[in-house]
Amino acid sequence: MGHLATKKSYTRLRERLDRMPVGAPGRTTIYEILKMLFTPEEAELASKLPMRPTSIGRLAARLGQHPDKLKKRLDAMADKGLVLDINIGGKMRYALPPTIVGLFEFSMMRVREDIDQKHLAELLHRYILEERDFVESFNRDAETSLFRTLVHEETLPDYAEVLDWERATYLVERAGNWAVSLCHCRHVAHHMGNDCQKFELDTCLSLGLAADYLTRRNLGRKIEKEQALELLARSRDAGLVHIADNVQKRPAFICNCCGCCCEILQAFKRFRWMGNTFTSNFQASPTREKCTGCRKCQKACPVDAITMVDDPHEVDGKKIRFTARVDEDVCIGCGVCALRCEYGSMVMKPRPQRRIAPESTFARVMTMALEQGKFHHLLEEALGGWSGQLAGALVGAIMR
Repeated sequence: MGHLATKKSYTRLRERLDRMPVGAPGRTTIYEILKMLFTPEEAELASKLPMRPTSIGRLAARLGQHPDKLKKRLDAMADKGLVLDINIGGKMRYALPPTIVGLFEFSMMRVREDIDQKHLAELLHRYILEERDFVESFNRDAETSLFRTLVHEETLPDYAEVLDWERATYLVERAGNWAVSLCHCRHVAHHMGNDCQKFELDTCLSLGLAADYLTRRNLGRKIEKEQALELLARSRDAGLVHIADNVQKRPAFICNCCGCCCEILQAFKRFRWMGNTFTSNFQASPTREKCTGCRKCQKACPVDAITMVDDPHEVDGKKIRFTARVDEDVCIGCGVCALRCEYGSMVMKPRPQRRIAPESTFARVMTMALEQGKFHHLLEEALGGWSGQLAGALVGAIMR
């Protein structure tokens, strides 16, 4: 009976996570991951936690537990990255993190002795990049992503219109709190025997409330604004891609990503995960009259969007055989290729249609829930009780 109860705890937790816009589909690997991260008792408690931050008083009343005892349990889980505790207006609120960005990243953002991180890395790699349950659970017609690419500002022409929330430096300068952690993806790659050759591990940049959470729970170390800006500059010079939280206000993170390790970019290259929903509002465009066919842009591109085509022409009196060609359906608009071009051929041009990021985390979650067919789950939780269940069931039936 104990075995069955334990199994049901993990089943309930997986089902709970799968109600979020970024879910936890699957029948095998996801359970192996959850069993590594959660004890059966933690899984049972986590399966009852809300998706939105909630005070300890309300949680205790909802779960029928003493507030002090419940807080002690939740704090212990937060130390392991299994629970979010967020300081909102001076009051701590608790919530269950999603798989991404959340549980998966937190599990590898520091070196841990309490779990076998090598085995966990193998499971995460299998779940995200080898199996198809996770990537195929996303609606291919969705317009909203968890992430968005930030174009390297230095590559933009003077006439380009770039909004404040599209600039990495602007987001960092106004964050208020800054933290750096081990890069989840490079840490996984390390345990897979593929150490990154482009950059160090300590590069995951968190901002604002997220930075506060990570430093309090020893998932990251606090840094100053100048250090965060310096990290951006060094990652830019190394040819990395800035990928940020897809919100205009108070983003939680800016990842400094390489094509060799980043699971976002790897999943995009393998499965076209998220399609073109996480591109910047710019795209690379080569100038034939200046292209020398040196291939530096092709080698630098993190998503293999550039090929060299046989196109004889002359540049400054020299005969050139090849010209760079950019696949606009693949280009994410990062600007890494333009940084590497020494001849001024590769330029970043505005996309024909500007993509507007959700204004806030709340707006992104709501929009993604609608697009992924999970809005009824959020509605049910927000209303609560029988009215919430009824409303959720009705909306869910309509959305199907």
